Amino acid sequence: MKTLRMNQSVYEATQRYPELIDIIASCGFPQVRNPVLRNTMGRRFTISQALHQLGPNQNKILEALKRNGFQLIP
Repeated sequence: MKTLRMNQSVYEATQRYPELIDIIASCGFPQVRNPVLRNTMGRRFTISQALHQLGPNQNKILEALKRNGFQLIP
């Protein structure tokens, strides 16, 4: 099982698990595919903050993460 900490930056998470880029992009953040934005904005946003930005769609990404073998840790 792959683990993601909620306080981990999006950049850090995508560096460790590059497959997250497609998962996150397909759930409402296509800009994560841009390496410059991922390097700058991704360092500022945590997984928790990114999920919060999705609002009601955050369940979609949580389900996608689980289907792909990820576990979120508070």
